[in-house]
Amino acid sequence: MIYVDFQGGAHGNYLQFVCNKFLAKIKTEGLPFNSLGASHSKKYLELGVFEMGHYSFEPPGNSYKTPITNNSNVISIQLTYDDLLPLQSISLLRAADFNINPDQLEINTHGKWNNIHYQWVLDNLIDGFFKDQLTNSYNAVKDESWPDISTVAEFKKLPDWIQEECVNIHNLTLYELNSNNPDCPRNVLREFFKIGFICPEKAGFITQQKKMIYDPSNDVSIFPYSCFYNTDQFITELKKLAFWLGYNFEPTAEFIDLHNEFLSRQPYKHSKIYCDAILERIKNKEQFNFPKLNLLQESYLTAHLELCYNIELPNNLQWFKNSKEVLNEC
Repeated sequence: MIYVDFQGGAHGNYLQFVCNKFLAKIKTEGLPFNSLGASHSKKYLELGVFEMGHYSFEPPGNSYKTPITNNSNVISIQLTYDDLLPLQSISLLRAADFNINPDQLEINTHGKWNNIHYQWVLDNLIDGFFKDQLTNSYNAVKDESWPDISTVAEFKKLPDWIQEECVNIHNLTLYELNSNNPDCPRNVLREFFKIGFICPEKAGFITQQKKMIYDPSNDVSIFPYSCFYNTDQFITELKKLAFWLGYNFEPTAEFIDLHNEFLSRQPYKHSKIYCDAILERIKNKEQFNFPKLNLLQESYLTAHLELCYNIELPNNLQWFKNSKEVLNEC
């Protein structure tokens, strides 16, 4: 058994299929892709050699797969800071086939993330933006004669004149995120993801990756996430795996056709390149209207504009419409 360990959305299923089919020469039937483009529809005609799973991220005693045994070969798919934007985007869409549109995440945010795959993201969002928001905001404007509160329910029981003063005079905004209030404002989500792009060492996928620690008896090969989107680099990394594991691998026409099909099903593979091109145009002070951007792209651009110009941009519900609006803030 050769293990492929990866975070959700990092193409571990696809790598397993490719390794079984083209390295171990396991017989397969059809393409591995489902309707979402994820490689969750693999069909093997014989027992595979490569097995995949989120081994490093399963709670102890709650693994849906047998844990990695000692003295094993492990392929660990890992990312760099530059991979955060495409991986975050594709993970929402593909992980566990949830089909979460990264541009509609403000709708039913709690419902979309309240599951075993995204609970850690939901917890980080609530702890970072909702847990103390009401108390801190209220205490900042509160008269010493007003009652103390700790929940929105308690706020709504305050005398009407206090509530009106908080909302109308002090512009107090009340945020809740739970099953009864499942939507998260888009600007809050934009700020949440922006932090990970400004301080990538704190980004969820990077902190989660620190869990990928293996027993010293295991022989571990790091497989870079970025190579999936560059055919030449992907072939190079597969040849390294083949040499390491004692297989022969040369890319065939069938392999090239498969990988081209894989690439055609990756809507966010060039997301960072796309956003970096927009950044360059802004830095060059070009005047242009922005194309339609999804939430994560807005967060990425906000983060890098703030880093570039050493400013904090206004976090409005609607993002900027054109470069002139951005440059006016810079």
